[in-house]
Amino acid sequence: MIFRKLIMLALFCTLPLFGAHFINGGKEVTLHPLKNARALDGLEAIHYYADDQGKKYGITDQLIASFTDAAAEKALVQKYRIKRVKKLSDKIGLYQVTSVNRTLETANALSQENGVLFAHPNFIIAKKSRTADPYYDKLWHLRNHEYEGADINVEEAWRYTKGEGVLAAIIDEGIDIDHNDLRTNIIGFANYDAKDPYTTRPDSKTGYWHGTACAGLLAAAENDTGVVGVAPGSKFFAIRYSDSDVAQDIKAFYDLMEANVSVISNSWGSYTNLDAYNAIFQELATKGRNGKGILIFFAAGNDRKNLDTEGIDDESESPWVISVAASTERDGIAAYSNYGSSVDFLAPGGSAGGELITTDKMGKEGYTDWNYNFNFVGTSAAAPIAAGVGVLILSANPDLTRDEVLDIMRKTARKIGDYPYDSNGRNDHAGYGRIDAGKAVAMAYRLRLETLGTGSHVDNFARVMFESVQKFSN
Repeated sequence: MIFRKLIMLALFCTLPLFGAHFINGGKEVTLHPLKNARALDGLEAIHYYADDQGKKYGITDQLIASFTDAAAEKALVQKYRIKRVKKLSDKIGLYQVTSVNRTLETANALSQENGVLFAHPNFIIAKKSRTADPYYDKLWHLRNHEYEGADINVEEAWRYTKGEGVLAAIIDEGIDIDHNDLRTNIIGFANYDAKDPYTTRPDSKTGYWHGTACAGLLAAAENDTGVVGVAPGSKFFAIRYSDSDVAQDIKAFYDLMEANVSVISNSWGSYTNLDAYNAIFQELATKGRNGKGILIFFAAGNDRKNLDTEGIDDESESPWVISVAASTERDGIAAYSNYGSSVDFLAPGGSAGGELITTDKMGKEGYTDWNYNFNFVGTSAAAPIAAGVGVLILSANPDLTRDEVLDIMRKTARKIGDYPYDSNGRNDHAGYGRIDAGKAVAMAYRLRLETLGTGSHVDNFARVMFESVQKFSN
């Protein structure tokens, strides 16, 4: 066995020192071998590279590909002597290459073939959670007492619905499915981390339980305990993403579509929007919900970066997702928020001194020892809050398509910040503005009434007046 390891290490060390590349979005991305990177993971050789921006990629003997049809797949699988390992979605598969030394070469050659939509290695890419500050201290995003209008106007939305009848999902790292404020709203859970195959629980390995904080903002239950989410009447799937396996991420998204999820919240990113990600996002956005389209929300990131900069291609920039930047407790644009032409909306993310409060891992294993996180800040907070508004809109009018929901959110967003809005009502820092749940849900409900006719029966869930609204108003 030692002899075998030495042979594999020798193969890695003799890799060419000149640059390699892979093809993503029809463009070549240059890769530079990392000579001092760890070469072995157990008995499986992994080759490590970095691109021109310093992003690191691990390459194994697997690739991800999408073919136009079964005939093309059959012919090219035979031609390149690859083997399908598993189906990741209706159009995407994971394939085994004869050797890790041939993965890049095979993927690049495949991507040039007729009948291939894309092909690239099943990269090992580290994700980064999108929290600027790991704590919280007040619920101003739901009702802002100090700066009126800086919240999302959710109490007006709650006069129509609190999210009943809608399935959502949180994809993140570490979700406490036993939390008193979450467990009644969790309809299912899964762990897609390939390095931890012996548990289905979406537990944390870092001790920060980032997904627990995100889940609380979207769907913490209304139970007279702790906090309440934007859509406390909804149900959600708690999904632990893979630390680095892209194929597992694709499978997670596809499985959620199969489970009839309507809204997915993602408070993570890698600045590497691979073709495989973009393809699964498109599949969900166009085919999910029986063709109406799934709403996929992504945090825009907290690095003060212009996402239009050459070399940056983040998951949040996909045209099939809804990119969310952060607003502050004073209804400004958070200084840490990324910006660019891909940003769609602002939602509360907070700032130092204006943090949000949400759920934390119960006991002493989370951010705090108190079951709640009192200083959560970042676009990580903004994404699930915006996703919660998406849930409320679909609860008020489940017949809306993805594009119709986006149109409602654009038309009802509040224009804030010091940047001018263009003729279409957007700018690169605020998108179409800060979301307004009350106005958006009212418009969705009104459209439903118009569709059904004023004399028609409307489902009860969209007409319920909640006692808690009166309580909050007192």
